Amino acid sequence: MEFFDADLHVHSPHSIAVSKNMNLENIIHTCKLKGLKILGTGDITQPDWRSYLKSNLSCKNGVYSYQDMYFIIQTELEDQESIHHVILLPSFDAGEELQEKIMNKAKGVTGEYGGRPHVDLSPPEIVELVNDVGGISGPAHAFTPFKSIFRSGKYDTLEECYGSTLKYIHFLELGLSADTNLADRMACLENITFLSNSDAHSEGPQSLGREFNRFEIDSPSFEEILKALKREDGRKIRLNVGMEPRLGKYPMMFCKTCRIRYKILTKDEVTPYIQSLPLHKTLFDSYAMDDSFVYYLLETHEEVMDFKNRVGNKEVKCTKCAREKKKSPVSLGVFDRIDQIADYDAPKHPKHRPPYLGTIPLVEMIRALKGVKSTRAKSVTKIYNTLIEKFGTEFSILTEEPVISKIRAEGEIYSSIANLIEAFKEHTIEFIPGGGGKYGEISLAEI
Repeated sequence: MEFFDADLHVHSPHSIAVSKNMNLENIIHTCKLKGLKILGTGDITQPDWRSYLKSNLSCKNGVYSYQDMYFIIQTELEDQESIHHVILLPSFDAGEELQEKIMNKAKGVTGEYGGRPHVDLSPPEIVELVNDVGGISGPAHAFTPFKSIFRSGKYDTLEECYGSTLKYIHFLELGLSADTNLADRMACLENITFLSNSDAHSEGPQSLGREFNRFEIDSPSFEEILKALKREDGRKIRLNVGMEPRLGKYPMMFCKTCRIRYKILTKDEVTPYIQSLPLHKTLFDSYAMDDSFVYYLLETHEEVMDFKNRVGNKEVKCTKCAREKKKSPVSLGVFDRIDQIADYDAPKHPKHRPPYLGTIPLVEMIRALKGVKSTRAKSVTKIYNTLIEKFGTEFSILTEEPVISKIRAEGEIYSSIANLIEAFKEHTIEFIPGGGGKYGEISLAEI
């Protein structure tokens, strides 16, 4: 068997808020830089995109390819409960059949931006529909506060959502704000395979392949991917690589209106900096605040959980918005929601669970070290291209120790890049967690 690095959830220019440059040539260019070997097609029920792919991809022995890149037929559907599902299919014909089956349950499927349709079907009905055309489905970005199965006010377990169709659910997509350690606090996920995918909306290396899965399979076919997701005949995922959850957009509580983030602290977690801020008191709580965070100060773990439950019930209003006479509810972040529905205080990893490497795209590391705002800055692109030319693909740079050592020997900023990669691998890096749609940040003080 062979190893294939795969990103199985992307989008096309026929979905809203997706780059017009998401074409095969640009996608292949980035995949070669990253080291991706298998990519989801994205948006296969949109007929224009499907026609474009059919005219360009070749198919041999059930394996779709373009140049030396392999593709799995894939799309994402939103159900009547606004839960998103990643769909993997065996063929273009299955994609066309799925489109036909949802036509009377969805609007605008054939429209220019119909790539990710809202389908008036329940989660179990989606599963049955996909199963009928020979495909497989699973929850997309399962923990995010929007459009996910485990968001606040939705489901606490897979069985609650899928009922009798749970037997067809073999994978779950973690999303950018969750990892294996968080998801394995839930007993209902013990037998589920985890996917780490990019959900890419643009073609650059900051987006495409920012999360990926290392498959051990015989060939890059749908049948082999399916076996790996079911962990059959020795096929499996050997490694999940994804964003460190604190660097995602939704790990922390936040206000949906002003997007300020909320930190809940007990006495032993209060830092001198927080102590220096003015303290405000409400009928139930005490808090401090700066430009980015509201810090709620609570006495016990029980009080912390009670506060999170009140947030989940929309009983806590944003203190910043309240100063402007607005009544905006605070929303749970991914970490807080998992605290609510978890069965375990610490993760219990089943034997089949592969390691998870939490990191960020190489261009993001370079951008942070250079102190510039954009990953597309010329200084970032120059260093990135130099690294790829000298040391191989981005994935080998991020995951292989001999390559990291060679980069360190280059000196100057290259040594800092190597140190940053090692800090991620050794869990010694400090973070400013994200929330409210704002990505988290890394601390460079020790690099």
